[in-house]
Amino acid sequence: MIRAKSITIKEFRGIRDLTIDFKGKNYAVCGPNGTGKSGIVDALEFALTGDISRLSGRGTGSVSLKEHAPHVDSRDYPDRATVILTVFIPHLNKEVKIERNVLYANTPTITPNDPQILEVLQQVARHPEFVLSRRELINYILSAPAERAKQIQALLRLDRVETFRITLQKVANAKQREIAPLKRLKTQVQEQLLTALEIASLDKDKLLEAVNKRRKILTLPPIIELSATTSLRDGLDTPPIGRISQVPKTQSLADIKKLKEIITRITSTENIAVITTIAERMEILSANPIIVNSISREQFLRSAIDLIENEMCPVCDTRWDIDKLKQIITTKLRQFEDAGRMRSEIEKQLEPFSTILSELDASLSIVCRYGLMLAPMVDIAVVRVFKTALTLRQKQIETFIPLPPAIAAVRALPFIPDDVMEVIQIIEKTIEAIPEATEQDAARTYLTIAQERLENYRRVSLQLKKTEDQAILLKNIYEIYANTSTSVLEGIYKEVEKNFVELYRYINRKDEGDFTAELVMPVSGRLDFKVDFFGRGFFPPGAYHSEGHQDGMGICLYLALMRHLLGKSFTFAVLDDVLMSVDSDHRREVCSLLIKFFPDTQFIFTTHDEIWLRHMRAVGLISSDASSIHFRTWYVNHGPIQWDNYDIWQQIKEGVENNDIHSAAGLLRHYLEHISAEICHHLGAPVPFRGDARYELGDLLPQAILRFKFLLKKGRLSAESWGKTKEVEEITKREKAFAELVAKSNVEQWQINSAIHFNEWENLQPADFIPVVEIFKGLVGAFICPNTDCGSVLYILPERKKDPEELRCFCGATTINLLQKRGVGSP
Repeated sequence: MIRAKSITIKEFRGIRDLTIDFKGKNYAVCGPNGTGKSGIVDALEFALTGDISRLSGRGTGSVSLKEHAPHVDSRDYPDRATVILTVFIPHLNKEVKIERNVLYANTPTITPNDPQILEVLQQVARHPEFVLSRRELINYILSAPAERAKQIQALLRLDRVETFRITLQKVANAKQREIAPLKRLKTQVQEQLLTALEIASLDKDKLLEAVNKRRKILTLPPIIELSATTSLRDGLDTPPIGRISQVPKTQSLADIKKLKEIITRITSTENIAVITTIAERMEILSANPIIVNSISREQFLRSAIDLIENEMCPVCDTRWDIDKLKQIITTKLRQFEDAGRMRSEIEKQLEPFSTILSELDASLSIVCRYGLMLAPMVDIAVVRVFKTALTLRQKQIETFIPLPPAIAAVRALPFIPDDVMEVIQIIEKTIEAIPEATEQDAARTYLTIAQERLENYRRVSLQLKKTEDQAILLKNIYEIYANTSTSVLEGIYKEVEKNFVELYRYINRKDEGDFTAELVMPVSGRLDFKVDFFGRGFFPPGAYHSEGHQDGMGICLYLALMRHLLGKSFTFAVLDDVLMSVDSDHRREVCSLLIKFFPDTQFIFTTHDEIWLRHMRAVGLISSDASSIHFRTWYVNHGPIQWDNYDIWQQIKEGVENNDIHSAAGLLRHYLEHISAEICHHLGAPVPFRGDARYELGDLLPQAILRFKFLLKKGRLSAESWGKTKEVEEITKREKAFAELVAKSNVEQWQINSAIHFNEWENLQPADFIPVVEIFKGLVGAFICPNTDCGSVLYILPERKKDPEELRCFCGATTINLLQKRGVGSP
């Protein structure tokens, strides 16, 4: 896709003004924590995507890009927070400049902005995974199966596959839940139809017999076959029931009779006894606060587990491994088993009464309708109030908690208010007083009402059938999609698994050459990751492997995923401190892995470990000092401070001017330790080994001086052997000047004279310390190329050869041949 050429960062995060020349090559940013390394990572991500993942997503709270991406002193001026990134697009052979500021984060200035370039940059923006931090890295390894699947699928751009699967499952479950209420409704309208037909069961023959009996009275032809479109009123010109002026006496009395039967059932002695027993059991529960609390929590947890449909917690909308969440809830539910069992038993006893309440409510609605059709109309206000109470009562019984209102609702079950019964009796008596209809009118009314309720029954039945069919169809679609996507994903994971094993074996070939691993989808939405442990079986990575090995696995899995995702287009990646815990035995192998397997990928590294920086240089992962930047500290007013001559000597000078010799001396010592380590590394100076790699200045600078003296002498003798008089004079002059600097520094006397040791510097007065600073500034300068455009530490070539052949700088301004003419002795 791209390679980064350079970046300029202004008033962005912790950086005030910084320009880095990546040159399209691997580059390292080194420095202690808190010195601004991550600001460069954020700037790269912002320039390419318009976002900063560190400021978004889970755990960021009120942190936002617009408010917190600008430097703290420019927080009110987001337009000043600017990143200018120059990139090279290899397959287009074009260089592009991207300029983006925080105020207009979504509208960068891209030069040139032709369609091909914009398409490439849009592709990069869709893949923010080019930035990998350790917190993201280790998530691939140690995440729960569902979370790992989500992260890896997001990286592979397969997250929509799982999202769509979850959506299908949710739709299928929702449709399935619609069936039960429709079944109950169908039962109710069927009872109403049977009442209208005056038959005991919905049998086609009995229905036609009853209907044709009335049709015969009206001299209408009989209905031979009952189909889905058959009208019981066929041939009848009487207006529908909604427009007839009289109450259908026979039908209305049958409906009132049905209502009374329901009331008789609910108020029967047998039911009252059952209801009383249930209420007493509920009161026992209510009297025990521990049980009440258990039931309340049990209900909450059971509702939660019933509502789980995807990877989101139904309570807090947090992403979870669903299996893990269900296991947690189930474990908690076991703690309330006794209370839950008592509740379940009571709820089972209450189920028939909840059904009766529904029947009573529907039957009251029908009878009230007749009351409104009478002349004069019957006042049904008290019945409406009672129906509202019934609805509330049913809800309280079904929810169960809180217990007191549920108990009151249960105890009120067998009691029908007298004024309600009185209204029912008034309606019944009024209807009874209606003159009997003629046989023809009765038959006509019968067929009209029967047809109305048959149509209602057909409508509900059709709706139920349609819902059941849709539920089956959606279930089948979900299962086909889940099975197909699982098959495809398993194929992808097998390929990633193969690449991962190859990469991990490479960096651990000395001790885990037969290593293998498994990326397995046990169920949709989950991805189990297990690794071999020395042939003892497959285990989660965190079970037996060390943290360093886990980090190695994370790197290899990430690289395997990116290789699968982008192939040859994987040309750019930012690894933000992801190498920090890889053990020292495998550092070189990790660097070698990146060189061998990803030669066309530009890696931008950040690390707080200087050893890592040296490893990268030693194996050629980064080419030179020009391919790295080293921060030593950070100040809010200035931003990152680099380990360079101007910054360090200027700051030491300011410390002296402020009479802060303690800080200035400490700064000088730390810088000399840093630069001495670099000099020893570049010159191949033999420093005594320390297992903790914690070297003091006394361990480093004397060895650097001895090595440099040796190399200068070797270069002079080489020039003499080749008869190069001018070079001999230059090197001799250099040797003399260097010897004078060393003598003035007293470095060679540190071991025998502690009074001039660096530990005593902070006790000096400013007048005494200033010459010390100037001496060491000159001494350090002797190891560095005098060309200000280069400024690199002199180094030997070849790096690890016993007898180096050349001493030089990066620009070539300083080049000293170390090979003598054949036949001439060596120093």
